[in-house]
Amino acid sequence: MDASETNEKKITGKAEIIEKFSKEVLKDVLFLEKECFPKEWLYEDAEEYYEEMLKDGNNINIFLKFGDKIGGYLLATPFKKAFESLKEYDFELKLDEDSDKTKIYLETIQILPDFRSMGGAENLITTMCEEGKKRGMKKFSIHARKSNGLNEKVKKIFSSKISESRDLKEWHYGGNEPYEYIEVLLN
Repeated sequence: MDASETNEKKITGKAEIIEKFSKEVLKDVLFLEKECFPKEWLYEDAEEYYEEMLKDGNNINIFLKFGDKIGGYLLATPFKKAFESLKEYDFELKLDEDSDKTKIYLETIQILPDFRSMGGAENLITTMCEEGKKRGMKKFSIHARKSNGLNEKVKKIFSSKISESRDLKEWHYGGNEPYEYIEVLLN
């Protein structure tokens, strides 16, 4: 395979904002969660949780499509909404006065194994940032997994826009693995 084939492969996915809830969309998200994460990481109430997240117009939900196949999903929610559950496991997390209006939290990013290493994570995250800016957001934050290199991908994409970065020895929502908390300026 030559370099042009590799580059072509990396841009095949298309990010699409999910505008409307449907049972089919929920089914696709639940399938992705089961295929992308270890069983012990799955939400016990996944169907209720994702239905609520998909119906909430303040959230950003995005599918990564490869032709007619869905290869990934991203969920971002207003930081203030996520803060209540996150602060219990990240004691250094701070809630700014205007966090609900200016900061979004990247809750989850899922890419099926067959579609990894094709630029999908970057595509999903940059699409989330564009949508966030349209909604008046000035920052996004994430607890990024280290073992799969997501933290390094985020830092590479946004190297000059990182406003905060710190290591967590273990992250409750990620199997108690090492994670990195990263905040990124969107403007």
